[in-house]
Amino acid sequence: MARKKNAKTSDLMVAMIQAFAQTGHIGLAARMAGISRRTHERWMLKYEKYNAAFAKTKASAGDFLESEAFSRATQGVEEPVYYQGSVCGHITRYSDGLLQFLLRGAMPEKYGSKTEITGPQGGPIETKITVVYVDPSRDSGNRSQS
Repeated sequence: MARKKNAKTSDLMVAMIQAFAQTGHIGLAARMAGISRRTHERWMLKYEKYNAAFAKTKASAGDFLESEAFSRATQGVEEPVYYQGSVCGHITRYSDGLLQFLLRGAMPEKYGSKTEITGPQGGPIETKITVVYVDPSRDSGNRSQS
């Protein structure tokens, strides 16, 4: 990816962080800022202040994405309805899948995974490990030769 002409590294860093704050997507933000994803990764390793600023922005981007998920799950998204190639109305679509994820995050004790493996009557699982030593020099007569 070609850099924006005459752009200083600090300006590109600011552009990357601002684009990430708007999108929450590293690859898209890098394209918007005019850098490669690899350049962003190098900056993360090399510049402590950039890394800290990006981490702070990442938390904000996560909050933005969570609010968008909440909106789509509870308020829905309007989609056009077509009839014979023309828009004849709109329908609001809700995301049950997003609502499910939000419930799992908000109330994991009630809606989270409840996989538990136990032994008989809910007791502990009993295990037994047997170690068998085979002496290769004594075992040679038991093998078939090909």
